[in-house]
Amino acid sequence: MLLLQDIAVTYNGIIPAVQGVSIEVPDKTVVALLGANGAGKTTILRAISGLLHIHRASITRGSILFDGERIDTLNTTQIVQRGISQVLEGRRLFADLTVDENLRTGAISTRDAKVVSRAYDHVMDLFPALRERRKSSAGYLSGGEQQMLAIGRGLMTSPKLLLLDEPSLGLAPFMVQQIRSIIAEINAGGTAVLLVEQNAQMALSIAHYGYVLETGKVALAQPAAVLMEDESVRKFYLGLHEGEERSMSTVRQRRPERKWDL
Repeated sequence: MLLLQDIAVTYNGIIPAVQGVSIEVPDKTVVALLGANGAGKTTILRAISGLLHIHRASITRGSILFDGERIDTLNTTQIVQRGISQVLEGRRLFADLTVDENLRTGAISTRDAKVVSRAYDHVMDLFPALRERRKSSAGYLSGGEQQMLAIGRGLMTSPKLLLLDEPSLGLAPFMVQQIRSIIAEINAGGTAVLLVEQNAQMALSIAHYGYVLETGKVALAQPAAVLMEDESVRKFYLGLHEGEERSMSTVRQRRPERKWDL
């Protein structure tokens, strides 16, 4: 479905952030994109969704194809209309608008009222808590409810591919498990997911395939189950070693002795 071929991204015309990254997201799969802060994960999502220019960045090499069509030359609205939706890190809700109003903003590029109505009903079925808070201002929701709303807003275009940037960030463990279940349910309904996560263990537990980024390059690409069991990955990238369970944000920045060739 999605194919990044040798993508390079530069900020302000001089700062390289991504260098020759190639990634595939097959139809109806969950692919995890992992790595420490600054590895280039969010930059890749911005490249896919057409948001690089907002951050004074641009693609300097490579191409991005979606359903066989090149999309790196399209604007964000055109990309959304082709079936890609992104849920930004930090939720980015309109705090003064109600739950309903926030959801409607997610469908602003969709002209068919019936499509919007079906998407709205699907979101309400997926998030019963939001149904009870439909008229509440988004700013008064709990952190977990806000994350549900952000994901729900991303689903209002009924996307083929959902880009999720740190959906578990700042949430309590029980809520992280709820978000994990929701992502799995979204995928079971036929939507492909590209998941950027610091909580690597959660991401790999639902992903079919995973990529590990290091300083803007793909350091390792394997089925998720293989990544979870690889001792070098567990120790240096996932922060899981000798019974410890930590998110990648707590792993020290260091280059490991690897068993693989880059």
